[in-house]
Amino acid sequence: MRIALLRLSALGDILRVFPAWSNLRKAFPDVHFQAVIEDRHAFLLAPLPWLEPVIVRRKELSNPLNAVRELKAAAAEIRGADASLDFHGILKSALIPKFAGIEDRWGDGVTKEGAGWMQNHPLPWRRLSRYQQALGLSEAFGESQGLDGLGRFHPALKDVPLPDPGDIWASDGRPRIVLVPGASRRGAIKRWPMRHWTRLASLLQGQAELRWSMGPEEEDLRAWLPGKSGVPALPKLDFWVLASALRQADRVISPDTGLLHLAVLLGVPVTAIFGPSDPVVAGLPEGAGEVLRTDIACSPCRERQCLRRQCLEELTPEVVMKAVM
Repeated sequence: MRIALLRLSALGDILRVFPAWSNLRKAFPDVHFQAVIEDRHAFLLAPLPWLEPVIVRRKELSNPLNAVRELKAAAAEIRGADASLDFHGILKSALIPKFAGIEDRWGDGVTKEGAGWMQNHPLPWRRLSRYQQALGLSEAFGESQGLDGLGRFHPALKDVPLPDPGDIWASDGRPRIVLVPGASRRGAIKRWPMRHWTRLASLLQGQAELRWSMGPEEEDLRAWLPGKSGVPALPKLDFWVLASALRQADRVISPDTGLLHLAVLLGVPVTAIFGPSDPVVAGLPEGAGEVLRTDIACSPCRERQCLRRQCLEELTPEVVMKAVM
């Protein structure tokens, strides 16, 4: 039996389908699984060697003249699969199994751009977290095969082999806490004010062993934040080496960004700082940690140009400190 799993992008959204994919693997150990994913995120499949990557080139998808040809190339690689499970729910992801002629085409209930018309087993849409949405699809497919329990969350990366990060921590007996002050440029509106981060670091110092975690888009922070705060930064690490360092932590404090969901999958308790993010759709699985937010009337929202950022300004470091400690 062969099953095609589809989630083209983005980093955090791909991570959030891993528990569902892992449940499918455990339930069907003899199935050949293929994962259709964009080239820029193919590295995310490295710890899951049981998945055969089917790579779609983002540059080609972005070109209207080449997009259909690229989708058909991916379809050729999954042709003959017994079923497809679409965890993305956009037209591009839905067209691939349609072009491949797969008879059983499942969808998780997200059907943007008319994707649902390409599926013959679409789930009804429900307002759930992205974790629950994906798990619901794995559960429904499992039940169609006479198996139950595929909708339960578990930290899918908690025990997978990862590279050794070396000596990152001092191991002095204090709790280890990673602070994630950044977010992608596209998600910049989700960033907690930097003065709040430095105040939180000063409150936590002495009670915990702290490390900043900063990505490749945050070299400006790396240049001054450790010196100003007195908290060292994790060194520049490849993604899965960084994951290994995070897995050694006792807690991760982060906005709604990819590292937050990476920590959830690693089994590290998280404190999520939410401003405009939807606490339901972008929420956490039960037991993974807690979401802190001010709950003001205009939040959640999708206003990327908001200048007030009141939802984040009014979430004080003292409130976060109390929740963490």
